Amino acid sequence: MGQFEIHGFDEMLAELDRIGRFGDVAPKMLKEAVPILQEEVVRQAEPHKDTGEMAASIKPTGVMSGKSGSYYICVRPTGYASKRWKYARKKDGGKEGSKRPVRNMEKLVWLEFGTKKQAATPILKTATANAAPKVRRKLQEIFNREIGKE
Repeated sequence: MGQFEIHGFDEMLAELDRIGRFGDVAPKMLKEAVPILQEEVVRQAEPHKDTGEMAASIKPTGVMSGKSGSYYICVRPTGYASKRWKYARKKDGGKEGSKRPVRNMEKLVWLEFGTKKQAATPILKTATANAAPKVRRKLQEIFNREIGKE
């Protein structure tokens, strides 16, 4: 989904690794900084609401670890729309005229990348670009606080 690159973050991670605190501090940094991104994604999604369910369902995951020893958190819509959409996901076995439940994540993807009948509205791209400076500052603040305890 949406990604942003933080310059100088590699040096911060190298310093954490050097002092042996990466596995302790990195998850704490992510947990404390993710609300900034979540708030911005919700803010970007709200103008495109039909019922408001999709924007209200946007939540962060817990901290997860990658194969390379890295850590990450995802901010994404959860659950299903309460109303069923006619012809939704017809290619997945839906019959003509049937109504199928639609995931809130699908609605965000349709907004982000567009459909045959709808132009793309890059919510995640805009949200990550807007949130990046604030997230960077928060990560640095947490890093300084945690390393200052040494």
